[in-house]
Amino acid sequence: MQTVKFDMLHVVPPQSAPDFIKVSPLVDESGWIDVDQFTLQHKKFSNIFALGDATNAPNAKTAAAARMQAPVVATNLLYARGLSKHQAIYNGYGSCPLTVEVGKVVLAEFGYGGKVINSFPSWIINGKRPSRLAWLLKEKLLPPIYWLGMLKGREWMAKPEKLSDKSD
Repeated sequence: MQTVKFDMLHVVPPQSAPDFIKVSPLVDESGWIDVDQFTLQHKKFSNIFALGDATNAPNAKTAAAARMQAPVVATNLLYARGLSKHQAIYNGYGSCPLTVEVGKVVLAEFGYGGKVINSFPSWIINGKRPSRLAWLLKEKLLPPIYWLGMLKGREWMAKPEKLSDKSD
């Protein structure tokens, strides 16, 4: 038996794709939908794109990640159908508002490889320190963005990075 001191313990249950996905031909050997981590296009079936928690992209599985993936998939779907000149990339963005005390949150934002990706200038919200402003963002602004925007297919802030252009 080993005793380990800690300041905070966060227990997460094992994660996996839903059973109907795990038994489909879409998955990799680990049971996740097998996509290119940047384009979110399936590696075997070019007419399939996926986003969210069931993909094998090595990102944090958060609503913020899906919010950033959706415009990438939409752009790349149009590109694949010849309806757009631009292809987009997903940089692995994820965000976790970590409540550290009542009224204070650390807004951790990051991409692939743990690279810090800030949505706000650090003098407004520093993702390395708890702040009251980050708490207000989590409590007052993010719920309407989620319920009134994201779940209804509206996005005002997530703009995908262009990967390439098709020449005419």
